[in-house]
Amino acid sequence: MSNQVNISIQNIQELVMEVLNKVGVSTNDADIILDTILFANRRGVATHGIGRLPLYVHKIAAGHYNPKNEIEVLADNAAYALLDAHNGFGQVVAYKATQMAIDKAKQYGIAIVGVRNSNNFGTAGYFGDMAARQGCAAMVYANAAPAIAPTGGDKTIFGTNPLCYAYPGDETHNPILLDMATTIAARGKIRLAAKNGEKIPLDWAIGPDGQPTDDPNVALRGSLLPIGGYKGYGLSMFVDIFAGMLTGSHYAGEVKNLSKMDEDSGNGHLFIVIDVEKFMTAQEKKARIAHFYEAVKACGEEGKIYMPGEIEYNKLEQARETVQISSKQFEDVNTVAEEVGATARLMEIV
Repeated sequence: MSNQVNISIQNIQELVMEVLNKVGVSTNDADIILDTILFANRRGVATHGIGRLPLYVHKIAAGHYNPKNEIEVLADNAAYALLDAHNGFGQVVAYKATQMAIDKAKQYGIAIVGVRNSNNFGTAGYFGDMAARQGCAAMVYANAAPAIAPTGGDKTIFGTNPLCYAYPGDETHNPILLDMATTIAARGKIRLAAKNGEKIPLDWAIGPDGQPTDDPNVALRGSLLPIGGYKGYGLSMFVDIFAGMLTGSHYAGEVKNLSKMDEDSGNGHLFIVIDVEKFMTAQEKKARIAHFYEAVKACGEEGKIYMPGEIEYNKLEQARETVQISSKQFEDVNTVAEEVGATARLMEIV
């Protein structure tokens, strides 16, 4: 088997739904989780796709992940709300929070919804895209387990802490979608490199000795490097403030890795959504996004400049029937399917 395996979208759908149902996830919730997995894999973000299924299953089995997704609404007022995920799937509560924010923004122009006591929600871009497809701009923040040390320090406290900014497109332009970690590389990429036995670039992380390393296992014991030095540290801090401290979730180094099987994760999320047509007419919105695309693309040779998210949207369009995952992810997913008694297996397309 080569390092990369081709599998069909239908194959992923069948396996994910059966495995999630086997571990107690309802069909409606499994549909949401599956959609976020496919969004990641089809856009080429394999670190946030089906490869995480074994982690979900094992953490449920360990008693530190709630498959029932018992979401509690702690506050629900005009333009804001606060939800408690009660340790359920991050994707499910984030979907509910995003839709609540969209509905409120359509009425009030802007809305903010916070989430506490959650888990990793996959790729932040899914929820930014969700808002943009409904005519809204969005800001999404999520905190994560300690991965970077403050500038000048040697103890990790802030996570890769992803953020997403999204702005709607139109019939001929995809949304503008910036989905990024506040570290040079997402921790998922380093975990995947470790799983595949690959080296990483020397500018991604330092080991426990403070020296740059190309060994992903050493990197995971050390500190990931923030983008732009102290600027990335500052961004990561504010994501922790907005997604964790503000929402009443874990913060300041308290969030646990999804892979930590003996404790709840305690992730927090924050969703801010703006109804663009409260600021301009539909015709103005269409004209402005077209002008914006044209102005940015005119800054260089044709085909050389991409809008944030454009490359991934192109991949999404191309990956209608099949995607690629690593052979190690392929094996791990099939192993966990067997563990829970599922009949479905991933099948390589040769």
